[in-house]
Amino acid sequence: MGSDSLRNGRNRFTKSITDAEKRAAAARLRAQGWTYPRIAEELGYSGRAAACKAVQQVLRETAQDAGDEFRAIKREQLRLLTEATWEILEREHIMVSNGRVVSLNEEPLKDPGPALNAVGLLLRINESERKLEGADEPVRVSVEAQQIGAEIANILDQLSGPRSDSTT
Repeated sequence: MGSDSLRNGRNRFTKSITDAEKRAAAARLRAQGWTYPRIAEELGYSGRAAACKAVQQVLRETAQDAGDEFRAIKREQLRLLTEATWEILEREHIMVSNGRVVSLNEEPLKDPGPALNAVGLLLRINESERKLEGADEPVRVSVEAQQIGAEIANILDQLSGPRSDSTT
């Protein structure tokens, strides 16, 4: 490893601040329109590919940081909405019609409408949280895995021999 790397307590190499600064400088130069070979020469990278890799890493880190910050803000907003909605759900609501409390046998009737609306809102908040956290991402099965499964089934069919059809 080069002189820009240091060993940590487990004798593994870690990137120093100068590596991060060098990558940031590469990204700034690229943003100014510099070519990767020119960036490599200017900053001492081994070549075009190394300079490109440095810039790509900065872009990934920047996007990740911005995404993490956005998700943290959205999590807090959803938490506050959840708290406010639970307060509505837990309150007792009285039915009112034309500005007057509706009663039955001199007892005010309870209005389930606000509680039902709050339940619907809690469900939508929960859906937003799942989407934010990626919990609803579809399960992906590769075509290759499906093909392998079909090939295994084919081999098992061949090993078991020809099937006799009892209806003929």
